[in-house]
Amino acid sequence: MSGADADRRAEAKANDLYWGSDLSVNQIAEEMELSKSVLYGLIRPRPTGLACPECAEELVHANRTARERSLVACSACGWEGAEDDADTVGGEGIVTFPVPEEVAAAEAEVPAPDGRSRIMLGGALLGAAAGLALVLWARRR
Repeated sequence: MSGADADRRAEAKANDLYWGSDLSVNQIAEEMELSKSVLYGLIRPRPTGLACPECAEELVHANRTARERSLVACSACGWEGAEDDADTVGGEGIVTFPVPEEVAAAEAEVPAPDGRSRIMLGGALLGAAAGLALVLWARRR
């Protein structure tokens, strides 16, 4: 088995245990023989089947506490709120998009983005890269 396959299996097992069991993070880390920080690096947000009211992307639960409190977040635009404030996803897990006339009308109302959104995106990407580098470094130790 290659290192990449082992990494994918470890990530899948960590997410299965984290999202599908009542084990504590300490118990999961101990069972998988990982530090808590490495375990947290393997955990991925859980899709909810709900659509963001701002951009229509699928919302996620960031962690189990958010799931217990019915709090959701959008990875695409950063919107956060209660599940009750979200839109339902149409069809078979696919977001239903408006017809072209509605899109044109909505685009006419959207103001041009300012420089702050690019700065925020750059910061988010830089933070993600630093986090990934830290996880990779921790795995090699």
